[in-house]
Amino acid sequence: MTSDLIDPDLIDPDLIDIAALAKLKDMIGGDTKDLAELVDDFVAGFPQQIELMHKQATDQEWGSLRITSHSSKSNARDMGAASLSALCAELELQCKSGTPVEPTRQIFEIEKAGLAAIDALKDLDLENV
Repeated sequence: MTSDLIDPDLIDPDLIDIAALAKLKDMIGGDTKDLAELVDDFVAGFPQQIELMHKQATDQEWGSLRITSHSSKSNARDMGAASLSALCAELELQCKSGTPVEPTRQIFEIEKAGLAAIDALKDLDLENV
């Protein structure tokens, strides 16, 4: 690991819950490289999830948006991104109940929270999680 990485103790817990990330690491056998691969997959897939959410909202595909929000919620929770997970859960719940209130605004909030979480994850020293 390079010295440019951030010690997990210094990460804002509102961005990344280190205990949740440590739980994921334990679930996959404690291998840092495997955890790094999961983080990379999350980072790489996030823009496509946001793009899909925007399309589903534009097309008023609330059932599909509910499923995408659910998947994003679960992925965020696994990565320790609790705030992101909560925003996705709210959109999921609204889609389940019918028409969400201001889905475009909600998706922009999800995107903002996701980008902040991704910045924290990219800089995190996963060896010490």
